[in-house]
Amino acid sequence: MGNKKKETDAVKEKLQNYATLRRRLENKIERLVYLESIISSPSRPNLSGLPGGDGSDSSKVERQATKKDEIEREIQEMQQEERNERKELESLIKRIKNPDEQAVVEMRYLDNAKWWNICAALFGDMDDYDKHEQRYLKRTFKIHGSALLSLAKICAEYNQGIKGDKKGYTGVLYCKSEETVQR
Repeated sequence: MGNKKKETDAVKEKLQNYATLRRRLENKIERLVYLESIISSPSRPNLSGLPGGDGSDSSKVERQATKKDEIEREIQEMQQEERNERKELESLIKRIKNPDEQAVVEMRYLDNAKWWNICAALFGDMDDYDKHEQRYLKRTFKIHGSALLSLAKICAEYNQGIKGDKKGYTGVLYCKSEETVQR
């Protein structure tokens, strides 16, 4: 019973993959910033008395500059992939009918908001919010679950439409940008 896939598993995986991509991109940018700081800092003199270098023709600065260029290219590719994924997710989220469900998914996965911040955004203006925060947080989780079901339904309907023509159908969550979804 524990191995049975839920209908929302593919949606969760897609949203988590987007979050992972964003995190990888942030880490890559941090790595570039670090590398740039090393390149721009003055080198220390070798006081060990041992010969420097590794015997290769290229200098340390050249290797670092080459690595910097390589990381910049990777970042550009990842940024394009992130933009494409975000556009696809936004087009799916727009199709959710319930505005609270839309807000929860957008805040959690696109804005990377914490659960308490999402809860406060949805229910913070309620008179009894401070007294019943835990209840409102549970309500936020329920809305999140409903949103995942809504997204799963949107993709299932789309997949049913493309299953007949087999064009790009993989049997798993397959929803593309709005132009593709609304054929």
